[in-house]
Amino acid sequence: MKRSLFILISAIMAAIFGLSMLLAPDQMIKNMTTVADPSALHVLQWAGNMLLAIAVINFLSRNDEGSVALRAVMIGNIFMHTLAVGVDWYHYSIGFVNMQGVATGMVVHVLLIVGFGYYLLKMGKA
Repeated sequence: MKRSLFILISAIMAAIFGLSMLLAPDQMIKNMTTVADPSALHVLQWAGNMLLAIAVINFLSRNDEGSVALRAVMIGNIFMHTLAVGVDWYHYSIGFVNMQGVATGMVVHVLLIVGFGYYLLKMGKA
């Protein structure tokens, strides 16, 4: 798969999750957590807004041929997904996120970490 396609797929995934968090936070939180209090729905919408911004950044950078800016986008994605793995496990350990939520998160985050890491290494030190 070409790097541009991978980054496009990451943008689409971020947009889907971001829109779900922004427009249907009640359904998203019911699928992933054990508690669905109203304040959590608002925080989920904040996170959805930021995830939509990541989707736009990834989408706009998909055809970059290998600049320093693309490297920054890729490192930022790796950083975000790596931290998200830790947050998901922590939330699972305290009983906030259910197994379905942590499993979904792990699959998505790990695949994206591996993908961005692969393409980052393939870029070299240009």
